[in-house]
Amino acid sequence: MSRSSPMMEQYRKIKTLHPDKLLMFQVGDFYELFFEDAELAARELDIVLTSRDGGSTDPIPLAGVPIHAVDNYLNKLINKGFKIVICEQVENTAQAKGLVRREITRILTPGTISEAEMLDEGKNNYLVVIVSKDNTFGLAAIDVSTGEFQVTEQSGDEAQELLLDELKRLEPAEILCSNIKTAELCQNILNDGRIKNIDQLQNILDLDEATALIDAHWKLDINVHLELAKYPLALIAAATTLDYLKKLKQLPKGVPHFRPPELYFNKRFMFIDNITSRNLELTESITDGYKYGNLLVIIDHCLTGMGRRLLKRRLEQPLLDLKLIEGRLNAVEELINKPLARSELRSILNKVFDLERFCSKLAYQKVNARDLIALKNTLKKVKPLKTMLSDLESAELSDIASQLPDCADLIVMIENALQEEPPLALKEGGLFRDGYHAEADRLRQLTEHSSKMILDFEKKEREKTGIKSLKVGFNRNFGYFIEVTKNNTKQVPPEYHRKQTLVGAERYTTEILHNLEEQISGAREKLYALEYFLFEELRALVSNQTEQLVATANLIAELDFRQGLAETAENNHYCRPQFSSDQVMIVKQARHPVVEVLAFEQFVANDIVIDQQNFILLITGPNMAGKSTYIRSVALIAILAQMGSFVPANQALIPIFDRIFARVGASDDLSRGHSTFMVEMIETATILNEATSESLIILDEIGRGTSTYDGMSIARSVIEYIAGKIKAKTLFSTHYHELTRLENDLEGVKNYSMSVKEKGKKVIFLRQIVEGRADKSYGINVARLAGLPTEVLIRAENVLSELELAASTAAEQQLSFLPMLSNHSSNEDGRARRIIERLKEYDLNQITPIDSMQILYDLQKELFELDD
Repeated sequence: MSRSSPMMEQYRKIKTLHPDKLLMFQVGDFYELFFEDAELAARELDIVLTSRDGGSTDPIPLAGVPIHAVDNYLNKLINKGFKIVICEQVENTAQAKGLVRREITRILTPGTISEAEMLDEGKNNYLVVIVSKDNTFGLAAIDVSTGEFQVTEQSGDEAQELLLDELKRLEPAEILCSNIKTAELCQNILNDGRIKNIDQLQNILDLDEATALIDAHWKLDINVHLELAKYPLALIAAATTLDYLKKLKQLPKGVPHFRPPELYFNKRFMFIDNITSRNLELTESITDGYKYGNLLVIIDHCLTGMGRRLLKRRLEQPLLDLKLIEGRLNAVEELINKPLARSELRSILNKVFDLERFCSKLAYQKVNARDLIALKNTLKKVKPLKTMLSDLESAELSDIASQLPDCADLIVMIENALQEEPPLALKEGGLFRDGYHAEADRLRQLTEHSSKMILDFEKKEREKTGIKSLKVGFNRNFGYFIEVTKNNTKQVPPEYHRKQTLVGAERYTTEILHNLEEQISGAREKLYALEYFLFEELRALVSNQTEQLVATANLIAELDFRQGLAETAENNHYCRPQFSSDQVMIVKQARHPVVEVLAFEQFVANDIVIDQQNFILLITGPNMAGKSTYIRSVALIAILAQMGSFVPANQALIPIFDRIFARVGASDDLSRGHSTFMVEMIETATILNEATSESLIILDEIGRGTSTYDGMSIARSVIEYIAGKIKAKTLFSTHYHELTRLENDLEGVKNYSMSVKEKGKKVIFLRQIVEGRADKSYGINVARLAGLPTEVLIRAENVLSELELAASTAAEQQLSFLPMLSNHSSNEDGRARRIIERLKEYDLNQITPIDSMQILYDLQKELFELDD
């Protein structure tokens, strides 16, 4: 086939419309790629690169994949971030006159995948659209595989930071931005390989267009039913998302699959920025990414994909509303206290499939007969769910039970129509039960009994003619025929019409055989076509129930979320948290929920007491003694409590925290040119600038990335600032023992340490938190445990002895004379401003050295007068 053939012209015309995407062009039973697309696909998919017109001097590069296996190849390409255009033959090749007509049927991008098989069951797959203007951002996040649609708007000085934190929480597969500046911002901060595409939008709707599109799509007045009218950039982002999906042919027709945009703001939730989430290992382990060693894995006892996705969202967005928190806790507590009911609930949920993603598949008309059977079996679990829940008392569980819809009509409709085990293919028959459709029954009977009908006809003809060798045969050229040997042709009745003469026999047909042939011929094809038509009709009827099915999916997810928390609490011996109104946090026998499960030794629980008198816990102790585990456990317990979960402790009294900050560990940000210390300082700056008196701050070894005096100075200043300016509850672990004297000098600071037992040169970490300061760091003891050579250890002990003898307490003494930042900062600020204003009055280029000395003398005199 030449480069200028009609098919290649057809290919070029379609490719021109989408130059930035891979075009998969159907040719018979294959999707073929040409030119640069073929070379790229061959490289990325490890498939053979061949060519058309192999004998010519200018062959066309070609690569192809079979249609029946295309999903595997699509998945690989999408995961690599490619966008793909699917172009299919839309008419029968046998009936086509000339070139077969082809049309684009789908355009796939990383953020628009609806196939559950290509997605992680426990994670949403978001497409995010960002519309920005000045210092305001509108964000829309849609998951086409579930129908979830969220929008928000941020403005002000913190808008950019809030936007980036939200993107990190959502982890979208694809981001579209209204301008290049925002796209570059997202690219710089999210350059970690998880975001497959960050592009600039080609078309952005104006406010009137956006309003009209949303009103039309959901047939509602946004001014009445949604708050979007108050947030124009969020509204434009939502509508632009729909417009983008429409252009990709990814906006389902008919009943809207996507839920109306849900407007949300971070102020409804405890705010957890991405750095804190990473440091606390909420949804992924720092060491092994998503797999193990994170809180989500430990608490996930959900049994459905819907529940798992909801659990992840709830963990990332703990509540601030005490009433809502208590409602969740009531439901969890009842399920704990009624293990038989919980066991029955888990047994039912274990047989429920992912109804949420089924609804997406249904909207895109990708549901097959087996999917509908799975739907029927899932809906059959709704009635026993309602029955089981009717015996429970908590308001949340009763409310779920009352909202679960009666799906009896839908169950009966599917059950009466489809075989219990239908084939996977939709166009090869065998889908429907006998009795569902009269014509289908007739065609099926005709197809299934055609052989018997021919044998019966043959038997009758033998009896009628007396020719025992008479037989009925079939071939593609002549169809059905009656064959009689030459010796018996005299017995052939007059109604037989000669059809073909052979050497030793004659072939005939009759009016009856002709009619029988017409009935049999094409019956199977007619049956297949009719069954496919009937299935599309059934699928459309099920689609009309999409709204009810989505509601059912949401309610089942809520049930699964709560029973999962109950199962976790029961298995891991968690307690129900109580909430204090006076900002007191008292936890008895607190445990780290991840470490206690994964530890190789018995976990040592500790108490936590933080109140208004002692709101900064300064924790000292050697490495490996458990400081980091202890302070992180405090944050994780607070997060679990506010998401509505029981917590790993014997008793827990907890305030409602507006934000949690966690600065722990050490890491470089080489992509942005930041050292470990720079990263530490940036993260600490964020905490000091954004924390409030209702926040919880976790700081681990602040200042260790620089010299001892620098680090100690910064650490002390940070503690003083928190104590005097912020007054947030803080757990501060440090190796700077000199800081422990702040307990006497600074209101709100309380010393704690991790207890250690010494046996000669060996040290045993007891993992127990006790009041008071640690005497030393035991660094050499830890080095001995790590297996350093004995020669190195002996030399280290000698050097340490020399340093300790030579050292004095000068640094600590000097520190003790320094005024507290919290007590004197306002005076120092005023003095500095006055002196700066005086200096601004002088032009040093115009004064003599003697005048300069006089100026310095005057300034020094002023300082002494101020000190007096």
